[in-house]
Amino acid sequence: MQLMLVRKQIIVPSETDKRIRRLARQKGISQSALIVEAVEALPETATQVDHVLAFSGVIKGAPPTLSEEVDEVVYR
Repeated sequence: MQLMLVRKQIIVPSETDKRIRRLARQKGISQSALIVEAVEALPETATQVDHVLAFSGVIKGAPPTLSEEVDEVVYR
């Protein structure tokens, strides 16, 4: 199986550039390989937390301070 590579040109802040260079040097890999590793480590789909957060604040009849009073609301 042959791996198809695609060239990308990106612009990053200088501090990010320094971090990329340092991390790649520490790992003994190219900057491109480091960036590929970082992107591949990202989750492909939304996490369960992301799904739940989409509904935050939409509990009908909940007090506006629910996050502060959750024990009282849930366990009363």
